[in-house]
Amino acid sequence: MAILSCALQLSNIICMPVSGILCESSLGWRSIYYLFGGLTFVSYVVFWLTYSDDPKLHRNVSHKELSKISEGKVKKIRKAVPYYEVCTDPTVLSSWISCFGGNLGFFVLALYGPTYLREILKFDVRETGFLSALPFILAAIAKFACGQISDKLSFLSEKARFVFFAAASQLGLAAGFVVMAFTSSRLIAQIAFNFAIVSSGLNIMGVIKCVQLRCLQHVHFAIAVISFTAYVVQFLAPIVVGIICPDNTVEQWTLLFLIITAFIIVCNASFPFVTKSDAADYTKQEEKSDKSNDI
Repeated sequence: MAILSCALQLSNIICMPVSGILCESSLGWRSIYYLFGGLTFVSYVVFWLTYSDDPKLHRNVSHKELSKISEGKVKKIRKAVPYYEVCTDPTVLSSWISCFGGNLGFFVLALYGPTYLREILKFDVRETGFLSALPFILAAIAKFACGQISDKLSFLSEKARFVFFAAASQLGLAAGFVVMAFTSSRLIAQIAFNFAIVSSGLNIMGVIKCVQLRCLQHVHFAIAVISFTAYVVQFLAPIVVGIICPDNTVEQWTLLFLIITAFIIVCNASFPFVTKSDAADYTKQEEKSDKSNDI
């Protein structure tokens, strides 16, 4: 999961420095849209041509490999997602609220970090592109490392582990905003900016892990809601920043950072106390099983 979720960091690692270079080139900022729009289309076509969620239908899976994959597997007849039960589960609700707060903090930095670096810290456009990519490089490395660390902490309960990483992620994100709000040092502000984004990436081992343990076979619905809230945040973030920081002054950005800090803390306050690590009752069901021989 830590590896799969690194796509968000990888996209910024590529996009930020390339965009900075293109903005200062003769091609201009419009070339950014043409380049990454074209790459998105090509990537989707490649994915559509190669991906299959059934190994029996994938042309790169041999008969021998398919036999090994299917050996000992059982067919499970699953019931539909119990939407009401999932949506009223306190653990899931607390996780969704936590992600909403964390996503607001993360996407303000991801979308408006370059503006902050340029307008407040006074980096030039090319420097802004590369400096905006740096925290995402560090975040990808941190995700790999924390995934391994989480596996090694087997002496702790599942809840202790996901609460630890959720707290480290969200408190680190909030701490980064507080430091950026009050420091007048460009170096310290840049370090805090990097620290906040790196911290936010640890939540894959926190809230997301909690939802996986709780929802089991219905986790796809819970994750879909988290993704939807991320889209809502990306829609709201420009409105919030536009209202609070119309002139891009230091005072306006300080106010924005403090408001976001408070929002993150409020959204995460209940998570350590409400969430549970055991599978919910709605995941327990009668299953009709058969050996899978239809290769």
